[in-house]
Amino acid sequence: MADISRVLFTAKEALLSNLTAINVTGSNIANVNTPGYSRLRPMFESVGTKDASSAQEQIGVRIADIERIYDRYLELQMVSQQSPVANYSTQKDLLQRIEGILNENIEGGINDALGNFLNAWGDLSVDPSSQAKRDMVVSSALSLSATFNQRSNEIIDIQMAADETVADTVSTLNEYLRQMADFNELIVNAESAGASASAIRDQRGELLGKISSIIDISYLEKTDGSLYIYLPTNGKALVENFNSWDLGVFRNPANNNMYDVVFAENPTDGFINDQIIGGKLAGLLEVRDRAIPSYLDSLNQTASAIVNKINDLHISGYDQNGEPGGLFFNVTATARSMSVNSEIMADTRMIVASSTINSDGNIAAQMAAIKNDQMYASLGSVTTTGAAASGRVNNIGQAYKDTTGAITLTRGAAPDTWTVTGSGGYSSLSVLSADGQTLSIDLNGNGTSDISFALSGAWGAGDTLSFSLAKNPNTTTIDGYFNSFISNMGQDVVNASRALDRETTILNQQTNQREQLSGVSLDEEMINLIKYQMAYSAAGRMTKTVSEMMDIIINLGQ
Repeated sequence: MADISRVLFTAKEALLSNLTAINVTGSNIANVNTPGYSRLRPMFESVGTKDASSAQEQIGVRIADIERIYDRYLELQMVSQQSPVANYSTQKDLLQRIEGILNENIEGGINDALGNFLNAWGDLSVDPSSQAKRDMVVSSALSLSATFNQRSNEIIDIQMAADETVADTVSTLNEYLRQMADFNELIVNAESAGASASAIRDQRGELLGKISSIIDISYLEKTDGSLYIYLPTNGKALVENFNSWDLGVFRNPANNNMYDVVFAENPTDGFINDQIIGGKLAGLLEVRDRAIPSYLDSLNQTASAIVNKINDLHISGYDQNGEPGGLFFNVTATARSMSVNSEIMADTRMIVASSTINSDGNIAAQMAAIKNDQMYASLGSVTTTGAAASGRVNNIGQAYKDTTGAITLTRGAAPDTWTVTGSGGYSSLSVLSADGQTLSIDLNGNGTSDISFALSGAWGAGDTLSFSLAKNPNTTTIDGYFNSFISNMGQDVVNASRALDRETTILNQQTNQREQLSGVSLDEEMINLIKYQMAYSAAGRMTKTVSEMMDIIINLGQ
């Protein structure tokens, strides 16, 4: 009977082990569509002793472990790859929206509006006394201004939407970090108690990818099974053991009062925008803080050049009443606020078309030709009687013509007191701000720093600084500058799209590799299911055979 009971033990272990294997296989089949699921594999091992000479064999089988099939290095690669994919995807989405706004391939773009405006001046040059053609000049000017206003406002709307998305994304990231700390605790507690945490590890792997898609991270797994997650640029911890550290957003007055990212625990340590180099946050910050300001600057420079060139010509001639001309456009440095002088709109006789009171149309003809004029003037040599200085033009749309002679600035008794000798032909030229190290010049009285100088050495009262502006015939025209800007903006979209395609291809390759290793193959699982089912059935038949043998022995003893 003892020998038969050993056989029964073997049959029982076979039944239980294969039943467990069937359950594991069923779990794999059930999770065939579960994202991030890593298939499980039952690991069989033999148990018992074998001593044929003494007839003491007791041989069986058991499930030693249920193995989670995954590649840690491949998982690391996939997590890291989520970051550039999300970065470029975000950039592409935002840039394509801007491209749609600045689409010059459809009717009603800035090129069309500018062409209509300049053509209206050309028509007026032929018949300066025509009321209808003067009305057309005003109408086309209003259309041009409205087009610049609209384009600028729509781009700013995208910038503000991106700014709000930064705050929302940081909030989502914080929730993910807290979940990660909770997963760490669950895994550590389960595995320290000898239980399997494969399902939780799969969920944690998915969450890790979500975190990486928001912000670039580095991480390592500690011996207790918990993940330590930190920023790769500065080593700041985001998750360690069962704790997480939130990020926050803070309005930055120096950045148009938009949100910048900080560590919520220590916001006074400063913004960490420049330390975020991947993920959705990096894409948002890149477009919000680099691309959009660059595009707005190009729009502003184009609008400023048009405004300043038109105004400069307009004040140089005479209107239909024989009076010296005033401003045609209101003074501005931004496309968003470009507008026609209300006095011109109220009385089109105040439009200046001629250089004399004889209605010669010369000014209108020059207006029509500004599209082909050099857009800006460059800063010439800077001479000083005191220490040294170097300068640069900040707003090329404001530096739109040659200076008539040098402009001389003389320092007063205090570092912030300077006087200007001659305007060089620029209206309302003034010193905007000054201290011992810098000097800013406003060329047209619109409150912007158009030229800035860096001062070095010791400057005293009476020291002078002289400079001039001159148009280089090799500089671009208004038309060339704007079209180059549109081309560069389109190239940004192309670059983001290509980068996204490249990074997505890499991620897809890694995903396919993971699926081949860790993914569930229904064909393979069905084969395994049949194999385990047959083994279970055979063990059952073995049990039946043992039962019959025991019946025979019992009957023999009766």
